[in-house]
Amino acid sequence: MNETTLVYVAATNITLGEQLTHENLKTREVQLGDSLGHYLAVDDDDLGQARANTFIEEGELIAQTSITTSQLGSRRPVNVELPSGLSEAITPGSFVDVWVAKRQRGGATYGVPEKLASMVEVSARVNHTGSIVGDNGSNLELLVESDDLETFLQSLANDSRITVIYNPAGDQQ
Repeated sequence: MNETTLVYVAATNITLGEQLTHENLKTREVQLGDSLGHYLAVDDDDLGQARANTFIEEGELIAQTSITTSQLGSRRPVNVELPSGLSEAITPGSFVDVWVAKRQRGGATYGVPEKLASMVEVSARVNHTGSIVGDNGSNLELLVESDDLETFLQSLANDSRITVIYNPAGDQQ
């Protein structure tokens, strides 16, 4: 019952696509029992081509589901500038639903918002603050499935209004 195993944990925040190295990992003795197979154990010093396929927070155990040997899997990072007032619950590793309202002819109004994608993971968030009015807001890096990429890019290129809504169901994944 008191048996421990040496596993990897993130020594720093690790972003999507970042290669796992001895510089961004550290080891920790933990007691995981039957769930050991779900985490990256320290069997040898060779990490191979392992990369993060999601955001991994500093201090977090490295789950087998959070690593891949491909660059990004099927998801691609897309940066979206958003106005101030974004929920504080939206942080790297959280999930959001993305809605888009297309700009109407004439450019002064927007159409009815439509859901663009559900359960999109946030890989980074940068808050902007400034002394000039309208200079506040956030930049989110969203991990978009390749099937949704064209629609996302069209929305950005056509100056549509994009809204992200925190999805607490993502915490249960």
